[in-house]
Amino acid sequence: MSSNESHVEEHTLTNIQEDSFNTRPSVRIVMPDNLKSLLVDDWEQVTKNQCVVALPSKLPVRQILRDWHEEEEPKRSGSSADEDVLEEVVAGLQEYFDKSLDKILLYRHERQQYRNLRKKFEAATGELADKGPIDVYGAEHLIRLFSSMPELIAQTNMDMQATNRLREEISKLSMWLSKNSDKYFATTYVVGESIQ
Repeated sequence: MSSNESHVEEHTLTNIQEDSFNTRPSVRIVMPDNLKSLLVDDWEQVTKNQCVVALPSKLPVRQILRDWHEEEEPKRSGSSADEDVLEEVVAGLQEYFDKSLDKILLYRHERQQYRNLRKKFEAATGELADKGPIDVYGAEHLIRLFSSMPELIAQTNMDMQATNRLREEISKLSMWLSKNSDKYFATTYVVGESIQ
């Protein structure tokens, strides 16, 4: 094969990959208005006021997902498939959260706080031993994940049925979190310079 043929083949493959990405359906996650408002308030606190969420959160993401799971599970007891989906969604959201926190969910001003926490995770001593981001960050960062999910889902190879099911589950979780926002969004912000 000549170098020209190889280049044409590479270019064609790239075009096919781009077309595949561009033809994937966009995913819309239902986000209630009060969560949108909390997301904007959080953005202003961090980016305009140069503050960060006080950590560790009293109710971290792991606890939020556990609480939702415990409330949702009895509603699905009639179908093992529905129970399996719930388990997979919770496990998947935990994984997405831990993997995307430092790369996608944190604002620039929050990265030093994260680096300091990561050192404590890696030291594996004290109150943060055997913990990760999901055990420290709370609802504010979880709804940031919800707002990023359409782009993250678009980068997967999930079929339309799996994509729709995931969208439905995240929308249910979003609605539940909205109804329980007073409990999970009792947020304290601190000035960024006071981060240990």
